[in-house]
Amino acid sequence: MAAAGDVFVHRDAPGQALQHVREVFGQCDAVFANLEGNYSRTTERAPSAGVPVVAAPENAVGVTADAFTVVSLANNHSLDGGYQALLDTRRLMRDSGVATAGAGENLAAAREPALLDTRRGRLAVLAYASVFPHGYEARAQVPGLAPMRAHTHFTPWEQNEWNPGLVPRITTCPDEADLAALHEDIERAKATADLVVVSFHWGDFTRPYVLTDHEIRTARAVVDAGADAVLGHHHHLLRGIEIYRGKPIYYGLGHFAFDLPNLEERLQKAAYLGRGDARTQRESLRRFGEHRIGPREGYPLLPFHPDGRLTGFAVLGEASGGAIEAGFVPCVLGPDNSPRPVSALDGEGKQIIDYLERCCAEEDLPTHFVRDSYELAGAPVTLIRSTD
Repeated sequence: MAAAGDVFVHRDAPGQALQHVREVFGQCDAVFANLEGNYSRTTERAPSAGVPVVAAPENAVGVTADAFTVVSLANNHSLDGGYQALLDTRRLMRDSGVATAGAGENLAAAREPALLDTRRGRLAVLAYASVFPHGYEARAQVPGLAPMRAHTHFTPWEQNEWNPGLVPRITTCPDEADLAALHEDIERAKATADLVVVSFHWGDFTRPYVLTDHEIRTARAVVDAGADAVLGHHHHLLRGIEIYRGKPIYYGLGHFAFDLPNLEERLQKAAYLGRGDARTQRESLRRFGEHRIGPREGYPLLPFHPDGRLTGFAVLGEASGGAIEAGFVPCVLGPDNSPRPVSALDGEGKQIIDYLERCCAEEDLPTHFVRDSYELAGAPVTLIRSTD
């Protein structure tokens, strides 16, 4: 199985978006991504949307043609175009032979796993979102996404003094109903599948390297519940990787081919992400610093910090004895915003694995990368080991 992070193709010649990885994806039994937006002609802006990520259905060929076999629809752009656009997107994927998970016409449908029968057995993919606008969650008879929420608590770092305005310590506790549903879903999936993979849209995209306690706690909880791998996304920058109880946790796979044409114009129109009056802009610069989303010269479709051009995809294979072998293929996003595999031994590929090693070190994850261990259809795979 191969697994990428955020994907949304919206460009001229969308069928060429994944031209550099088509061959390696074709060698995999299943290929996953998080589909970050709506493909529909029937769109109605969700009132709580920030900047809607929507495109005409013709762009979907970049996702469906010889590329992905299963996508998550659980993310903070799932309902940007309204209920009908979400359901249109799901229908378009399924009609094109791409399985979906994480969203549907009601909560029961959103919680259903995508099931794929492969030459190595049945794969179940469950998908949830922890980051999304209010109202995007599915309910008993209301379309939406499968939520995995947490409640946030703010406490002072120092308990012996008053200090108004000081940035607080942030901790979270899981929404009990969502956590119980997650355990039920994993148990049901395990009863029908040989391998269960769980996807989450989560985390703090405003800072590099950082993992929230919600991410670490939830990822380990689903492995404890019987999941075989965890795939995280949303950060737009890579995050650390952990081997926990022999199971891989990819905390953040970044974005893979995520097109945001004319984003600055759309941000200004919506007065979103720090666009607005002078005070709002100043506070935004303090919040995001150099990682503020905005125009990047030479990269018209990718308005993120240069580190956002460092990406790649997970590779899950079968090792001896039936254990899961975890790997990663480093890729670079060029000005055309099309991911291109590179070797981890030098140049851009080395920079990517160095970055991942720093991600792990910043969060004390006991992880080691065995660079360019083997090739899969010409793509160099770096194996991941625990140093525990």
